[in-house]
Amino acid sequence: MQSLFFFLIVLAILIVVHEFGHFWVARRCGVKVLKFSVGFGKPLWKKKGLDGTEYVLAAIPLGGFVKMLDEREGDVPAQDLDKAFNRKPLRSRVAIVAAGPIANLLFAVVAYWFIFVVGIPGVRSIIGEVTVDSPASYAQLIAGDEIKAVNDRITPTWLSVHKALLRLTETGGVAELTINSGGVEIERELEILKREFDSSRVRSLLQALGITPVSVELKPIIGAIVKGGAAEQAGIQIGDLLVSANGELINSWMGWVELIRANPDKLLNITVERSGKAIILSLTPIMTDENIGQIGAGVDSSHSKVPTELQAELRYGPIQAIGQAIFETWYFSISTIKSIAGMLTGTVSSKDIGGPISIAQYAGSSADRGLISFVGFLAMISISLGILNLLPIPILDGGHLAMYFVEWLRGTPLSEQIQLQGQKIGIVLLLMLMFLAFFNDLSRLFGE
Repeated sequence: MQSLFFFLIVLAILIVVHEFGHFWVARRCGVKVLKFSVGFGKPLWKKKGLDGTEYVLAAIPLGGFVKMLDEREGDVPAQDLDKAFNRKPLRSRVAIVAAGPIANLLFAVVAYWFIFVVGIPGVRSIIGEVTVDSPASYAQLIAGDEIKAVNDRITPTWLSVHKALLRLTETGGVAELTINSGGVEIERELEILKREFDSSRVRSLLQALGITPVSVELKPIIGAIVKGGAAEQAGIQIGDLLVSANGELINSWMGWVELIRANPDKLLNITVERSGKAIILSLTPIMTDENIGQIGAGVDSSHSKVPTELQAELRYGPIQAIGQAIFETWYFSISTIKSIAGMLTGTVSSKDIGGPISIAQYAGSSADRGLISFVGFLAMISISLGILNLLPIPILDGGHLAMYFVEWLRGTPLSEQIQLQGQKIGIVLLLMLMFLAFFNDLSRLFGE
């Protein structure tokens, strides 16, 4: 029920943001708005505003719409013809349609700004160990060094170090590190090879570079699940407390990491605690190229107390946070576009597409981890919603923008018949996408 509650909260916020974008720009362009609806179907609540717009909260919370005065949808009184959407110039119609996705992206900027101003807590980026003959050792990094910045971006926590280094793995290159070594700031160059890493697993990238973060005793509570990984296939869920493997109690996250790494391709009977109940699952770690086990899961450090001397926080001032928020929104938007392109070309599995069940689970788990985590989740979903709506699929905002582009090239609008056929195709494509998302959700839920 908690996941469902936060799922509805997420949907309500993002739908209102998206539709308000259309609504606000339509009003500024002189278009009369007849209805502003959050949800579809039977109205649960409605009220007529002083502006003449009917505001509706409907029963099916899987979207919303802004209904504008339009001659294509009914008779328009002569005195209101100048307020009809279809009578507006092309630039106004483009602005109104594009305003929804743009509102989602702007919301993400505001959300990330809030996160950076409030601060993201974490563990100080102090190196615990450096592997011999690794990129880190060649860069002359040693145990006890603290990574203060990567390419002039401050990195007070290991999460901020990971994000800065992860961006370099897409193309490869050299990371200019600012290191505090024994109280003296020095510069080091760390070579980063082009390689794909799971963005949710900090240690996988650091291990490849030969860096082991300073040890912090963490409770073995799952905070992230890699789609398609061994953990997901075994039925492990975010929030699970790992208790034992083959009858042996394991009390720390590092204990589990060592166990998993030592048992590639071996069946483990594990016990997890979920909502106060003990659940037994069968887990087989996948063997990596380094001949070690991996299950595709990350720890939720929010349930563990970090020693005071290792606590840190990534925080920016209100002005500086604006640039950081824009950059974060831009980076995640590009990543989303690359993922969509990968699915179209076959380089990314369509199994990665998630639906309402996945969103509900992640909404609930992010809310459990606190306000910052929940706001970050909202930002990511808002970006995804904005980008998806810009796809050139008829019935989506991107489909309308594509038709307006053709209209701009031709000098005249496409015929209503062509637009109607396009909408039918769009509905079919959208239903297929929804079916795939639900199928993936149910497959993950029941472990098939």
